[in-house]
Amino acid sequence: MKNPIRLALLAAFAAQPLVASAFTPEDYMAWFNANQSAQPQFVDGDVITYDKADLIRPFTPAEYQDIQIFEGMEVKIKDAGDISPPDVYKKATEQFAGTATIASDGALENYTAGRPFDPATFKPGAEDGWKMAWNWNFRWQLAGLSVGEVHWVWVRAGGEHSGHEVMSEAGGKYKPFYTGGGSFERVLTGPYRRVMFSHRSDLPETNYKVNNGEGFAKGTEFREYTGFTSPFDIAGTAFLILRYDDPRKSDDSWAYIPSLRRVRRISVEVKSDSLLGTDHTLEDFYCFNGRPLEHDWEYVGTARTLAVARSRNANAVFYGPNGWAMLDDWALRTVDVVKQIPKRSNHPYSLKFLHIDRETGECYHSNAFDKAGKLWKIWQLSKLWSEDPHAQEQVTNWKAKVTPPGTRFSIFQSINVMDVQNNRGTLVPTRGIAAPATDLDEVKKLLDVNYLTEGR
Repeated sequence: MKNPIRLALLAAFAAQPLVASAFTPEDYMAWFNANQSAQPQFVDGDVITYDKADLIRPFTPAEYQDIQIFEGMEVKIKDAGDISPPDVYKKATEQFAGTATIASDGALENYTAGRPFDPATFKPGAEDGWKMAWNWNFRWQLAGLSVGEVHWVWVRAGGEHSGHEVMSEAGGKYKPFYTGGGSFERVLTGPYRRVMFSHRSDLPETNYKVNNGEGFAKGTEFREYTGFTSPFDIAGTAFLILRYDDPRKSDDSWAYIPSLRRVRRISVEVKSDSLLGTDHTLEDFYCFNGRPLEHDWEYVGTARTLAVARSRNANAVFYGPNGWAMLDDWALRTVDVVKQIPKRSNHPYSLKFLHIDRETGECYHSNAFDKAGKLWKIWQLSKLWSEDPHAQEQVTNWKAKVTPPGTRFSIFQSINVMDVQNNRGTLVPTRGIAAPATDLDEVKKLLDVNYLTEGR
């Protein structure tokens, strides 16, 4: 029998209002500790409304509750089913189990493909924090990700956005996605592409590398392109990151600035700065997109959280008083929690907590604290499941390339960040999403720095 007193205490703790300036890592850990013994009082198919909100507080990160819970909320509980990676990734994980090691500086060594370490063996602390960081880095990603259109929507709390130009653009096709309140201050648009070159579980015949690790793919973990086509004052701006396969080798990163008509190298500090005035940074992509060795890592433990792990929508749908919440199916997921602690003294964050799905390796929630240890930013991410029919609407409606059947990929649908100190969010839904096979000739045209300015 469930203990009603314990449930009442958990709900009472979780129901405390969030004051951003006062919320600390200790407050987050208090929620995490309460989560350990919380028992769900909902079942698959339940729709949680405001009058029943206490049922989901123990499973909603404390810092996210003010966004998720409001008058008019509608959180549908829906089990995500089997969303495990494909057999090629599982086979590589089994084949190379026990071979990967962590060096004294945290670098991953003797790794080939698959999941480097078994999280079921992890215990709190730095040693398994490094293992978790590398598991995250080498989660199942197939060939990478192609996005035809990314919106970067700056949404100020309060007000409304019905009069913003994006709501009537292209015959109003975006209008169904941005419901609720919030004032739109600016909307940036552009494509995104990331291609994985090494440790590819799907390429055993070429030593788990694109082109057997030769030519354009030599010594490369991935290349990543982030471009902007509007508004006019940033059109043509583009960023290119080359991540080396050597974990100790710093990235090569470049930016094309149209007003200067030239490509410039960017430093590691720039990747943790605001990206063109948004609340995101290049390092924040996916929850964390930086080099693991530029941070320290601590494994915290497991939690069970509600997440949009298998969206019912082809495109992200936002609602709520400030337009920051997601109207979707929410699945109860087991996540591994890891703490990221930047090494650089001039890094803007003192630490972040990342929630990484035990089954898929994907991140659903994260938070960051400023140098004073106060809550600064909250991230929430949603995923499409590649095998769902409505995921193919991305191909039909947004001219994406086809994601091969059987990919079993949690496709990146949106990453949304709320700056609680600035009372503003940046919503980043993606459309025209696919995980296409690698076409090396095509990749060279987009991801070679020598071509960074062409056609832009």
